[in-house]
Amino acid sequence: MGRIVYAAAMSHVLYPDYYGDNVGPHGRQMVEALITVVREMGQTLAAAAPDALVVIADDHLNVFSFDAIPAFCVRVGRSVNRMVQDDAIEFDRALEGLPERYPVHEDLANSILDKGMQAGFDFAASWSAPLDHAVLSPVSTLYGSRPVPPLVPVWVNCFVAPPPTAKRCYAVGRHIARVVAEGPWNVAILATGGLSHFPELSLARIGQSDPVFDRRVVKSMEAADHDALAALTAKELHETGSHELLNWLVLLGAVSPARARVRFFGEMGRVDLAALEWEVK
Repeated sequence: MGRIVYAAAMSHVLYPDYYGDNVGPHGRQMVEALITVVREMGQTLAAAAPDALVVIADDHLNVFSFDAIPAFCVRVGRSVNRMVQDDAIEFDRALEGLPERYPVHEDLANSILDKGMQAGFDFAASWSAPLDHAVLSPVSTLYGSRPVPPLVPVWVNCFVAPPPTAKRCYAVGRHIARVVAEGPWNVAILATGGLSHFPELSLARIGQSDPVFDRRVVKSMEAADHDALAALTAKELHETGSHELLNWLVLLGAVSPARARVRFFGEMGRVDLAALEWEVK
């Protein structure tokens, strides 16, 4: 019987230069403090020795386009490439020193996909989608020079209307938990993104965040009030800039009814940063 041996969620732009340029010295200092915490979390993750790492992330119109944007997409195949962009923005250019290719855990990815289709989840599958900062910034910070285990990237459409509901994301997480329990693997799960902010896809509101909403969300995670979080509406998520919370909702479904432990929380103004772990053992 498989089990989830580690679970965490965190912001996924972990580059001091970006915050230094766009927020100022206090932004640089805050993300540097977050990076220190994430590296400590990486020691715990590595000690858990997962057979696979499921990463729940969103696309920034780097992987998918308006031609077709799936609600959920599972990366399958034997390996996945790091994204290479001729016009990469600052925090994608920072990936250039990382390995060009990462292994995929084929069996787990295929199980999530196949059993999901049988259970009524209409997942998309990709054999070629590469990884941008939403996956590799947290993963590389967690692991440092240590070997990265086989990955199972899962993309959630957080930004392009209509996104999946919070309730549906939570249900996808419950499905992933069932697949893990039915399999032979020790699995870690990581959700990335957030907290509240408006990225370059939302030009009119860049620079805004909602710390009151973020504090409410984090307290709900500490209290394991997953029902309240799964009941969040698309309107609430959009108006607070909390689109990427959908990634976290998938993780919450996978670890329910576990409580979160806040490892880092910081209010920056442009974006609020956080890193949480869940008590899954």
